[in-house]
Amino acid sequence: MGAPDYDLIVIGSGFGGAVCALRSAQAGMRVVVLERGRRMTPEVYEDIAAGQAPLFHGERGPGPLELLRLRGLLALTASAVGGGSNIYTAVTIRAPHEIFDDHWPSGWSHERLAPYYDRVEAMIAPTQIPLGLSRTRALEAIGRRIGTEVTRLPLSMDWPTDAGALDERPITDGVYREAATWLRGGRASRKRTLAQTYLPAAESCGAVIRPLHEVLAIAPRDDGYRVDFRQLQDGEWCDGSLSARRVIVAAGALNTPRLLLRCRDLLGTLPRLSQALGQRFFTNGDFGGLLIGPEIDLAPDAGPPVTAWMDLWRRDRLYLMETGLVPFDIGSFTGLLNPARWFGGMRLGPAKRCTWSFGTMGYRDNPGRLVLGRRGAMAHRHDPGRDAAFHARTIALLRELGAAAGGKLILPPAAVFKRWPITVHPLGGAVMAESPEAGVADPCGEVFGYPGLYIADGSMVPTPTGVPPSMTIAALTERIIEHLIERC
Repeated sequence: MGAPDYDLIVIGSGFGGAVCALRSAQAGMRVVVLERGRRMTPEVYEDIAAGQAPLFHGERGPGPLELLRLRGLLALTASAVGGGSNIYTAVTIRAPHEIFDDHWPSGWSHERLAPYYDRVEAMIAPTQIPLGLSRTRALEAIGRRIGTEVTRLPLSMDWPTDAGALDERPITDGVYREAATWLRGGRASRKRTLAQTYLPAAESCGAVIRPLHEVLAIAPRDDGYRVDFRQLQDGEWCDGSLSARRVIVAAGALNTPRLLLRCRDLLGTLPRLSQALGQRFFTNGDFGGLLIGPEIDLAPDAGPPVTAWMDLWRRDRLYLMETGLVPFDIGSFTGLLNPARWFGGMRLGPAKRCTWSFGTMGYRDNPGRLVLGRRGAMAHRHDPGRDAAFHARTIALLRELGAAAGGKLILPPAAVFKRWPITVHPLGGAVMAESPEAGVADPCGEVFGYPGLYIADGSMVPTPTGVPPSMTIAALTERIIEHLIERC
């Protein structure tokens, strides 16, 4: 058996993997990042906008979005260099202090994370939108009507030199171009993904990033671990493997548990993994709705997907985020997104051709469980009855919004969201804990029973964060990689 190929293999390049890549490379380690998705360049975005490159990731080709349809769960995740930063709304915010009160290992608290939050903030540099758009001002007006605080959110964005460009009326040009524009951060603003922050800094320090490498298995060897993968070359998948003294699994809150379950239950390469693997999985309270024809001044703009939210944390452990105006007359899809086409009796005149989308999230503490079937398909098991109170608060909030705005509120059918919870912020499934009976990894992220194998992504988070989790994942990882480097 030859010497390991690297000191460290990082699986995934999202908010955990990117941090690990930079800090380990700065420490002089030989590190390689294996990422199943592609690099997102301006040319790739243009190809997506023109319908010449896939929007969704699949066997036919790599795309930045991945829609995971599990039994008992629908999840929208990312697959690209930079992970979830390619599809998130750029909201970069610290978790509320209270989330650390229960289920977290001793030593973890908001105060303990503060210096690591500071590091992340220094790298990502979020700022508020420099100009209040009509939807921003409208949400603030609605907040005043119902006595709720509205906050303009810190966003990891590059703003135009002329802030007025954010308020220019856009021209819609097809559903794919709209999707590509949304992913990039808007027409006049540009989202700073991890491919503009942590990852190029890591490469400048010697880290190697290998896109289109999908990891299939992890197996111990005498001096570390072997990682088996398949890589896409010239349109064909071919197998390969690399070895390292240490491995960090940062494939995301769904792909990390799936990979580890596969290694434990199907391949038998990591048989000592905790029986807690797959448990304490959360959707972070994700929900949403559409507000049709509100009686409030709104105009399409060239700004970012998100500008502000209603802060209902103290009252209901909830946040309500505006996620932009939905164009429903776009290109060859004319009328397809027009709600009047799908809901009888609704008529939208020229003055009310407006659909405003909203997302909610919060502290939905009803953990589900991820399990692997005999054929390797993952499923999500949960008790929808325990969600009744949380969903009631969420729906009441959305209805309060609709009434204050004078619009028609459209919500997902109850039969759908109870049977298939929907999440864009999956968390847990391979959580940190004090013991292998309670979790998969110790408080420093090292997997119980497998020295040198670490977890550093949303799957390690033992509770909902209540807010977009990217900053918390990155801050946790800053501490985990610091500990790993100290032990080297």
